[in-house]
Amino acid sequence: MSNENSRESGVSRREFIGSATLTTAGVATGLSFYYMRPKAPDLSFYRNPENQVRLGYIGIGNRGMSLLRSSLQVPGNRPIAVADVRRSQRDEAINDIKNTMARDGVAEYAIKSHDDYRRVLDDKDVEAVFIATPHYLHAPMALDALDAGKHVYCEKAMAYTIGENQDLYDRIAGGAKTADGSLTVFQVGHQRHYAPLYRRVDSMINEEGVIGDIAAIRAQWNDNDTGRRACPDPDLEKVINWRLYSEFSAGLTSEYASHQIDVANWLLGTHPDSVCGFGGVDWYKDGRDTQDNIHLIFNYKVPVLDRDAYGRAKKDANGKWIHKMEGNRTVTRNVRFDYMSLLENKHLGASEMILGTYGSIEISLQGGGEFFKEAKSLADPNRIAEGTNPRQSKQKKILKTGSTVDPNQASIRRAKGDPIYAAKDRDGWVEARKHWVNYTTPIPGSYDTHETLLAIGSYLECIRRSRRGADFKDELKANVEIGLWGAVPALMANLAMREERTVYWNEFFPAMDTASLPPKGEREQG
Repeated sequence: MSNENSRESGVSRREFIGSATLTTAGVATGLSFYYMRPKAPDLSFYRNPENQVRLGYIGIGNRGMSLLRSSLQVPGNRPIAVADVRRSQRDEAINDIKNTMARDGVAEYAIKSHDDYRRVLDDKDVEAVFIATPHYLHAPMALDALDAGKHVYCEKAMAYTIGENQDLYDRIAGGAKTADGSLTVFQVGHQRHYAPLYRRVDSMINEEGVIGDIAAIRAQWNDNDTGRRACPDPDLEKVINWRLYSEFSAGLTSEYASHQIDVANWLLGTHPDSVCGFGGVDWYKDGRDTQDNIHLIFNYKVPVLDRDAYGRAKKDANGKWIHKMEGNRTVTRNVRFDYMSLLENKHLGASEMILGTYGSIEISLQGGGEFFKEAKSLADPNRIAEGTNPRQSKQKKILKTGSTVDPNQASIRRAKGDPIYAAKDRDGWVEARKHWVNYTTPIPGSYDTHETLLAIGSYLECIRRSRRGADFKDELKANVEIGLWGAVPALMANLAMREERTVYWNEFFPAMDTASLPPKGEREQG
């Protein structure tokens, strides 16, 4: 997909002057920054029809339309068909597709419009689909798409029931094939796996060990909003506001919490073994029956790292973590993940805090990330490798004031940590700026954040690899197992709240014993 109007394609006089004001040092910074600015990448590979992926879009409501608009910014896409029960949504989607194609100089071709998703699956020109329908339709449509031999991008949460999640997992694990006999790509919409910042945090925790052992995780997704969308036609109430009704949606646990359950799973290297909690419809008495607030505790059985006398994790000759063993079993430790989601208060928003024995990391898609060192880490010269430098004045201040609260403030206010950057070094940053995501032209109403664009780009790349029989496991970062691990705990949480008890993973998957899982670095995540 060409892009003649790149945001990074040139430097205006205003941009240059604005970058080089105030001081001579500022002028030098501005000059060096623009002088080394990389050129836009060559996208000719993606303009070759053989390297384009022929796409169908099933469900183009709020999320589906945004996903479609994001995909139009990704090189290598070729829209073929759209399906939605609402004619207005289909017409809007086709208009966006045609406008984008015209802008990018692509010859116009007909976009097929259907009110029945099965017509998209019947279309032999469509090789891959995006499914962004109400939650209860994810699994039936995804299973139908697999039956039709299509590659599938399924929005999260992956499926509406635990049984449906198992069905999808079994189909893909059984080696599902497309119509042309290639291995099926099944990707779930857990886009944080494609976010450079979250991948950097995973590296800090699970490769560099900068926070030591994870002691706990805390997360929330708060919003001061009813969650209700305007509905001019009462007959469309449950079509538009399906998230408020349990016959169509699993509610806050699947719509919000599944994203952050996924983060906890990723960083801990396993899924929860149990969950308990409370929630209810306590504020908005408007006919909904999905909760307007939830408070949950997930328990994880996490493999314990073997550490030396200085608290440093041991690695073997291949650079993999060594875990404590008892006979043939990996020793595990209970780690709790505290979760809250409110529709009555927006403070803290959507973010995660990972608390370790030597430091903490706070991260969010909107606010970035920060790294806090524990006082014992700052005082220990053997923790230099974990990112601590006691000679820095900032670190001395943190050592003095504590890792999270500044006692000099009249109100309780958290101290600032070290910012976390997606790229580790200058060369990596320059290389990252060469990526096509920095040269797209935004489309109003799209989720054009890097992680969404990268997730879609990865989906298309996996399909290209599958076509030629190449391995795509390393590229597929949000696979069906990731989808099952994110969706099932959310459904377990709903059951725990409804039945007022602790619900266990092995009630549904007795054969999977988390205590016998191999270490994270030795498991296939792709």
